Amino acid sequence: MIFLLPPSESKQVGGKAKPPKLAFRELDASRELVRSKLLAISKNSSQAAKALKLGATQLGELAVNLELSKPLVMPAIDRYTGVLFDALKQDGLSKNELLRAKRTVLIQSSLFGLISALDEIPNYRLSAGAKLPGVNLKVIWGQAHQNIWSKFKSEIVIDLRSKAYSALAPIPEQLESYVVEVVSETAAGQRKALNHFNKKAKGQFVKALLSAKSEPLSLQDLATVAQRAGLRMELQGRTLLLVTNA
Repeated sequence: MIFLLPPSESKQVGGKAKPPKLAFRELDASRELVRSKLLAISKNSSQAAKALKLGATQLGELAVNLELSKPLVMPAIDRYTGVLFDALKQDGLSKNELLRAKRTVLIQSSLFGLISALDEIPNYRLSAGAKLPGVNLKVIWGQAHQNIWSKFKSEIVIDLRSKAYSALAPIPEQLESYVVEVVSETAAGQRKALNHFNKKAKGQFVKALLSAKSEPLSLQDLATVAQRAGLRMELQGRTLLLVTNA
């Protein structure tokens, strides 16, 4: 079973000075193209602000892109912070949990495409909605991932990505895959979709997956994991609904 996560706009700084170490070498040509375009535009703050959708107070974040030519790297699961990853890493991750994450958790980066949770990556600023000159992220990543999905034809793929990141690399219909959505439920049974807090629920869910005694093999196993995270899971077609108390 494979779990797909979105990245986070917020990231840990620092790392070790060495080239990024990434899974799926088939994506390397696309990675280099996007990296070179991002590095080039980040040298012009006015153009970069428009392309990367940065406000006046965010222009300082361009500095991390200029460092991509001499990157400092760390494991992606450590690099990404924010609500989802903070919940996932709450109380730290054991060696066994990290090994399971390496086998089963992938992150959809707008700069690197699919990467393993333990792939070593630099800091960067590039969201799924960015518009780099001469590069359409949906087109380049959609094409680049066509040969990647076949690697998971014998797996159940659980998609926890946001819609923006799912659109960068849509999962083929022939794969057995399920999209995860989160809703809150009141005592009266009323439900509503969550925004900010859906990230926390997803992080708690993945944390429970990594800390479970054995890796889940079925949707019923996932329902048991969800209970351990204080959630209830319902299957609705190709959607796994995580229900949390309001």
